[in-house]
Amino acid sequence: MALAFYLIFLGTACAYALVDWRRAWLLVMVCGVIQDPVRKLTPGSPVWISFAVVVLYGAILFGARNEMRAHAAEFTRRFKSISTGITVFIVLLLIAALNGLMTYGFDKWAAPAISFVTYVIPVVAALLGYTWLQREEMMLRFLRLYSGITAVALIGTVLEYVRFPSRLLGLVSFEGDYIRHLPGIQIRMLSGLYRSPDVMAWHAGMLTVIGVAMVLRTGLRRQTLIWSALAVWGFFNCMIGGRRKAIAFVIVFCVVFLWRYIMRVKPGQVFASLGLLLFVGLVLNVLSSDEGTSVYTRSAVASRGEIGQRFEGGMMQTFRENGYMGAGLGTATQGVHHLLGQNSIGWQEGGLGKVAIEVGLPGLIALFVMVIVVGRMLLILTRIPDVPGSSQFLRVTLFALVNANIAGFLASAQAYNDAVLALTAGFLVGGLFASAALDERLPATEQVPAPAQPESSPLRPLPTAP
Repeated sequence: MALAFYLIFLGTACAYALVDWRRAWLLVMVCGVIQDPVRKLTPGSPVWISFAVVVLYGAILFGARNEMRAHAAEFTRRFKSISTGITVFIVLLLIAALNGLMTYGFDKWAAPAISFVTYVIPVVAALLGYTWLQREEMMLRFLRLYSGITAVALIGTVLEYVRFPSRLLGLVSFEGDYIRHLPGIQIRMLSGLYRSPDVMAWHAGMLTVIGVAMVLRTGLRRQTLIWSALAVWGFFNCMIGGRRKAIAFVIVFCVVFLWRYIMRVKPGQVFASLGLLLFVGLVLNVLSSDEGTSVYTRSAVASRGEIGQRFEGGMMQTFRENGYMGAGLGTATQGVHHLLGQNSIGWQEGGLGKVAIEVGLPGLIALFVMVIVVGRMLLILTRIPDVPGSSQFLRVTLFALVNANIAGFLASAQAYNDAVLALTAGFLVGGLFASAALDERLPATEQVPAPAQPESSPLRPLPTAP
């Protein structure tokens, strides 16, 4: 019954996407929450339910095809070197797909095909985000909607912690407690309504950092209490979820945000941030003082060696086992073990290890060069002051979100095989590029005055990629 209702909702959303694809994108976030409980309630927990949202994504792309075509040409003109890098990487993906066919046989073609799609989807999602964003208020509305949906969904994590009996809670297709063993510590990892602890941790981290950003944006206002509560609620779920990568996600966001925006922080924003830190400190104190939850605060501490090993992701061991060309696409993509069975040889969880075994050293080099080119351009974009329809605050927030997701990918690439996570991460990248062109996109009749700027920071024209 749950599956039938979900499919009806999905079909209705697809029909709506053909009429208003921009608002239909918001429905992707709704599907991202309800798809996992539906899968848990469906006999056999079929994997395809977690990918059914791609159908809605396809409908959105079809509805946006004409605008995306025009904006793709605009993006290529503005950021030519980035477009070239993407083309080269896609060519390397095709070569890696052939390598995967040679590794597993042509009868296993579905595994490289699924893996290829997981790599391409974020690129297309970035173009969608670049096309979707027309003014800053749209992105703020998206963040508010996402925060509201996620805040409600995270109730499931607490219910699972207190062992509330429900098929909706816990790791999909898994009975009993999911325990992670660390030296001297056993951690019960929680998924809540989501299908896995990694997915839950990503959403909890996203809610936390959005709350932090909104606290800084509002300063000492009434809304600050609401956003502070959401940030603390998200951080609480980060802690009890048992995944340290969620905490790293939050730390990377805060560090990058302050790095790019600290010179513009006002006294009211400082006091609001100090208040939020006080609430977070109280949460940590409560968790540390309780015998049942203190294990989560102790497990959150990682050594320098552990951090390095996590971000290295098994890359060197991968090359020793499979050579510098890797084993081809489909080797380390989550879910393909259902297709490959005992033939699956992928064990990599970290991003570098996953790319190493699937695309090989050439793909790693191409990806590294592209990260440098894109990162250099994004640094330029975050220096652009406020323009009509877009603020520097928005660009820095999106930049910090992108960097937090990069760190999350390096720590656990498997989480980004979730369609909603990959779509959202790519969408944020595209939104960041679009945020620097919003003053040009505003219709002449809807031009809004730019926020007051210091005399030493005149408006700069949108840069073009070198």
